[in-house]
Parts: sequence; structure tokens; C-alpha cells
Amino acid sequence: MQRSDTIKIYNCTSGALHPITWREFGYLTRKHAIESPSKYVMWYPDFTFRTNKFIHTIMVATLHFLPAFIVDLILRVQGCKPIMMKITKRFERAAKTGEFFAMNEWKFCADNMTKLVKFVGASGDCNDFNIDIRSLDWDTYLHQYMLGIRKYILKDNPDTLNNARSRLSR
Repeated sequence: MQRSDTIKIYNCTSGALHPITWREFGYLTRKHAIESPSKYVMWYPDFTFRTNKFIHTIMVATLHFLPAFIVDLILRVQGCKPIMMKITKRFERAAKTGEFFAMNEWKFCADNMTKLVKFVGASGDCNDFNIDIRSLDWDTYLHQYMLGIRKYILKDNPDTLNNARSRLSR
């Protein structure tokens, strides 16, 4: 709708407009990991941030890789296909992907996005195209986020959800 010789940058970020702390993020992630567990869950999920890389490495080896190795060993003895190390490596890759962003502070200018929100609101299209981050419900968003992890990263079929809940409660 507007011509310009410069390229506008639109940062869709919540930081200044609708922030969420790592503590809140961790709480909601844990809540939804319990409500919608993976069929591969072995014990109650937790979400902990550590700043000491050495301690983190020890905890991951002890609480993730060692149990996965033992379960896979038992599966092999039973003649089944070992899968837990593969799942654990997927989680580790996902954690490493976000590590750089979690360990650094980021400040993004959202002025262009704020102007766009006002423009869309004034045009009357805001019901069809909601771009206002301030209306985001973090609880609902993280519920969908965890379901997405189940489906796209862990390759969990939605039909396994009830069995996964039963397994977690045991």
C-alpha cells in the first residue's frame, strides 16, 4: 500500500509489548507437557534452566542419556527396536537450537510492527488478520506449542495421547 526506497523490518516480538519470563515459560511448558505427554515419556517432565554448562552436561547425561540407554538395552534384550536414545537425541538437538537465544538477552525494535497493528486495526481487517502480540494468550499458545512438539518433533500420533496420560500417571 505504501512505496518506499527503504526496506522496512517488522519484528514480531513480544519483549516490550507482551513479555513472558523464562520462569513463566518453564511453568507453562511443564504444565502442558504433563497435560499432553509424549507416548515416550518415562517419568514426570520437568523444565529447568541452568547457567553452568558443566552441571547441565552432567544432569543431561544422568537424567536423559543414561536412562534412555538402559531402556534401549532392555528393549534390545526383549527383541524390540531401541528408540529412547533417538528420542533423547532429538530433545537434545532441540535444546541446543534454543540455547544461544536463551543464554543471551535480545532487544528488538517493534515500532514498525506497532504501526502495522494500528494500520490493520484502522482498516477493519483486524478480525481476519490478528497481528497484535498483546492479544496472545501465552497459556493457549504454549499448549499448541507442546502439541506441535509431540506431532512434528516426536512424531507422536494424536491417538496415543490417552495412553500417554495413563502411562505418565503410573
